[in-house]
Amino acid sequence: MSKRIYIIISCPTVLLIFDLDGTIVDSWEEVVFIFKRVFERRGLKLDVEKLRMAVGYPLPKVIEKVTGFNDRSLENEIKEEFYSLNPRKIRMFPGVDKVLRYPSKKAVLTSKRRKGAIWDLKLLGIEHLFSIIVAVEDLNHPKPHPEGILKIIDMLDYDSKDVYYIGDTEVDILTAKNAGVKSIAVTWGFRTREFLEKYDPDYIVDSPEGILKIIKKQ
Repeated sequence: MSKRIYIIISCPTVLLIFDLDGTIVDSWEEVVFIFKRVFERRGLKLDVEKLRMAVGYPLPKVIEKVTGFNDRSLENEIKEEFYSLNPRKIRMFPGVDKVLRYPSKKAVLTSKRRKGAIWDLKLLGIEHLFSIIVAVEDLNHPKPHPEGILKIIDMLDYDSKDVYYIGDTEVDILTAKNAGVKSIAVTWGFRTREFLEKYDPDYIVDSPEGILKIIKKQ
């Protein structure tokens, strides 16, 4: 009797790289709270809509977009306010936990500093779900430069065709395009669907379940 030979082909799982604020973490209430407190102390008027459209960039750029000028002391005061918050005012967006439980490699690429990003992830009890966390100070060039995504791909040894970058702003879409990976834009963060569509992401979803539908077809 001839022996049967079974060949098991292991299909590569996808690599999901996530933005943090506005994608995993609902931090809008906290962001507004911090900026309002600091601006009020300084006698500055806060344009909340400008702030919403600036989130997604590194903090110095956010301040410049909101105020029209660079101010290192203002940046430091906002950081101090953030790290002194107790209790925190963040939560995980509903349904995102289902995406995080999907069997794939996961990483975070954020414009936030590492200390703040780790604090967020630990507070939500999800830090252990990510193989790599790349923060703004880990890079020579922040988003939308592709350095962060390319660094993660290299460290985890993935092919770009198996990689998705998931985010809520134009910065994230452009970062994915510049790195040659697929972009999934989410509409529950800091930008509207209409705004995101202008940047032509590969996919745009209105719920975390939409992400799962996309990656399960991979």
